[in-house]
Amino acid sequence: SGDPTSDAVIIWTRITTDSMDAHVKWAVATDTAFTNVVAEGWANTDASKDYTIKIDVQGLNPYTTYYYDFLHEDKYSLRGRTKTAPTGDVDSLRFAVVSCSNFAFGFFHVYEKITDRNDIDAVIHLGDYIYEYGNGQYGDTRLHEPANEIVNLGDYRTRHAHYKLDPDLRFIHQNFPFITTWDDHESANNSWSEGAANHDSATEGDWNDRKTASIRAYYEWMPLRQPDMNDNERIYRKINYGDLADIFVLDTRLEGRSQQVNTTFADNID
Repeated sequence: SGDPTSDAVIIWTRITTDSMDAHVKWAVATDTAFTNVVAEGWANTDASKDYTIKIDVQGLNPYTTYYYDFLHEDKYSLRGRTKTAPTGDVDSLRFAVVSCSNFAFGFFHVYEKITDRNDIDAVIHLGDYIYEYGNGQYGDTRLHEPANEIVNLGDYRTRHAHYKLDPDLRFIHQNFPFITTWDDHESANNSWSEGAANHDSATEGDWNDRKTASIRAYYEWMPLRQPDMNDNERIYRKINYGDLADIFVLDTRLEGRSQQVNTTFADNID
């Protein structure tokens, strides 16, 4: 789940099916037994969304824990837990802040340790949720899919899917809402609005095509609310937590960033 407000939250899942499309039931309750269902409905998905489901559940109460699940062809998803944002006078908040999650570098033990806690209001991921490199190019502790560097929509979708097979990442998503933004590796290393250091147009095609593919896969595979449905590049937004905090989620990469200046430092600096 993700992007909680005082009366709404995004819930997300992905369906694995051989069908052309999928009709999925979702439900939100105040208890784990689902005896008090407060919102429910149906949603459709297909290959155009990579069989992902994203629901903006409305009409919830502020600063309340909810549980949610999905049903498809008599099979239930894992049951998730989420929490809405507070309103009014707020004494304290606690967030877990994470970034730079390179699957190839090692295991996600930090996610496991965060999930051991029950005092987290939300997880804030600052970016580099995935990395774009091929196997062995930047870390060799674990192999990821696809094996090649990701450059097109199918590649980005597969990499997101492979990351979410990690048990620690899946478990932290199951337990806490996420507030996320992208950095560079969700597209390519040192990306900016018109290119990236790790993009070669001669061999990897047009940068705008690659950037568009990375953004589309990100919105499909991440539990966030798209701020402007007419602007696929816009991720910047504000999330309010009562009178204590306004969280400004920024885009410092893909929409407005100009090309980075290359700097050279002397070998010996006094």
